[in-house]
Amino acid sequence: MKSKGFKIALVVENLFSMGGANVVNLELANLFPEADIFSLYGSKKFVERYLRDREVRFSFLNRFPFIQKLYTFYLPLWPVAVETFDLSNYDLVISSSHGIAKGCITSQESLHISYIHTPLRYLWDLKDIYSKYGLLKAPFLNYLRIWDVMSSSRPDILVSNSKFVAQRCKRYWGRDVERVIYPPVNLYSGKLIEYQDRGNYFVAGAPFAENKGGEFLIECAKELKFNLKVIGEGRGSKRLKRLARGSSNIEFVGRISDSEKYKIMSQASGFLVSGIEDFGIFPVESISCGTPVLALKKGGYMESVVEGVNGGFYTENTVESFREGLERLVSMSWDIGSMVKSVERFSKERFRKEVEDLVRNSI
Repeated sequence: MKSKGFKIALVVENLFSMGGANVVNLELANLFPEADIFSLYGSKKFVERYLRDREVRFSFLNRFPFIQKLYTFYLPLWPVAVETFDLSNYDLVISSSHGIAKGCITSQESLHISYIHTPLRYLWDLKDIYSKYGLLKAPFLNYLRIWDVMSSSRPDILVSNSKFVAQRCKRYWGRDVERVIYPPVNLYSGKLIEYQDRGNYFVAGAPFAENKGGEFLIECAKELKFNLKVIGEGRGSKRLKRLARGSSNIEFVGRISDSEKYKIMSQASGFLVSGIEDFGIFPVESISCGTPVLALKKGGYMESVVEGVNGGFYTENTVESFREGLERLVSMSWDIGSMVKSVERFSKERFRKEVEDLVRNSI
């Protein structure tokens, strides 16, 4: 989407590795090729690989020691950093925010659209899960909550990535989102394998962050003895590997190419998720392979997983509840065609069209 003479800025938070937020960020960067990009922190390697020839400006945080590993410990400085970006000459600012980016300061004449992945999890409903971070104590916690609520009024338009996140915005900020636009998913287009011909294993996708329930998933695999392949690497992966040590039925395949990822998912008996996600791109990718999902019945999964069509739910993180859900999943006669059709509404093309329409109708 090109706008001659119309200055656009894209404000993001993290350009270190590929995850759900950066899937959205790169799609926005492709959609607005003339936009300047501002990020709290990131790596030269990531920029050279995905944003070559783009103008990317990092905040002062990116000069701090060991920023890629310790960025969470600089959390009290995040609001200061995002407010230092000079956005005064831009006509349109699009922030992609899972906490701080929405608080950037724009000129009175500019239009600020903020795509909200979530209000900052550390501060609100998942604060206890993240309580191991020493800085997340009063008075820092109170200061950050006040700033979070106050800065939520800065965007002209709020867009959330799911209805679940829209409810979070209303609960914690007291503000309704103007629109829900689901994230773009790279849907599988290869050969579909009938369910009865699948391999004797299940897949999990990067369940390393505190909200993703990886420890419980490893516990279930150890106790119930099913074969589990874990895709991805990230903060927390070493912890899960230690928990799985000595269990020959659990394999960590690490960071792999998209073609390898889809090969593993398309031959699996199911995709397993046990956390609380804002939306969850990985499970939708799995469904597009004809692989059903077993999910905890909470959060964003409830907007993509349809019981009996493309997956099923279990109700609580107990081994018994999980076992019952897994038994139901493998006993079903899955219609692969219906499963794939159920997630067509999450395509990249749909995302681009909805964002383009929003911008055109707002400027």
